[in-house]
Amino acid sequence: MSATNYGRNRTAIEEMLAALTEAGRLENVDSARIAMARALADAVDQDPTNASLWREYRAAEISLREVGVSDDDGFKELLESLSSEMGNKSNARKKKSGS
Repeated sequence: MSATNYGRNRTAIEEMLAALTEAGRLENVDSARIAMARALADAVDQDPTNASLWREYRAAEISLREVGVSDDDGFKELLESLSSEMGNKSNARKKKSGS
């Protein structure tokens, strides 16, 4: 399918991909997200009444928008929250009185 034959949703995804690439937010590791978004955009363009496809397409679009925003995908935040809970006595469970 050439760019001139793309449906509206695939065209929108291609424009988003171009903007993300220009901003330096896409890497080779994102190729699976890119392929999934393109395939879902094509599927939605072919069957615009399929609600399930729309949900998947929107999820893929959100996933692409988040690429490069947080390079650690929340892993760093998870580690920080775990270490702060373990190392911060104010977060420790209080013993019940009488125990």
